[in-house]
Amino acid sequence: MSVIVIGGNPGTGKTMIAAELSKKLELPVVQLGTIAEENGCIREHDDQRSSNVIDEDCLVEAIHNLFYENDEDFIIEGHYVDLVPSRKVKEIIILRTHPDVLRERLLERGYDKAKVNENVEAEVMGVCQMDAIFSFGEDAVYEIDTTSISVDECVNTIIEILGSNKKPEHIDWMDLLEEQGILEDYISL
Repeated sequence: MSVIVIGGNPGTGKTMIAAELSKKLELPVVQLGTIAEENGCIREHDDQRSSNVIDEDCLVEAIHNLFYENDEDFIIEGHYVDLVPSRKVKEIIILRTHPDVLRERLLERGYDKAKVNENVEAEVMGVCQMDAIFSFGEDAVYEIDTTSISVDECVNTIIEILGSNKKPEHIDWMDLLEEQGILEDYISL
């Protein structure tokens, strides 16, 4: 059994891309948020941040149980990819989106300004990328820029990654924004 992990910040396309990849590869998708809910791993709801606070130990145990109970390949999708045990992971894909586009997507979802800013800042700083690299190693984490590609293009890129020994490329929004002289517009000090 092996697992393909799709992660990234809210608004980068995780759910849509995982669903389409699931159809093409004929593999089920398991959402980390659903695992957390179904296993009582949500400690509380943070009203100020409009998000759930996860009991990470509980979620890790639930993921271990999921691995133990399954012998078929599947896709895991979610925000907490660094909590997925590495021994069963085939590939880790982190979806990235240019901060301007991400901001628009999150505003369209109705996120409040503070939550939009928090998620855009996390994208600029590469929080999901860094968490995944810390957990799985730099050579195991692939990043795909979903800013201007379709779901099908992204899925095809993932399929290409799965069948190759391609070296991962990493996206650095901080360098790009700093070169443009606008990094401070995205990072709260």
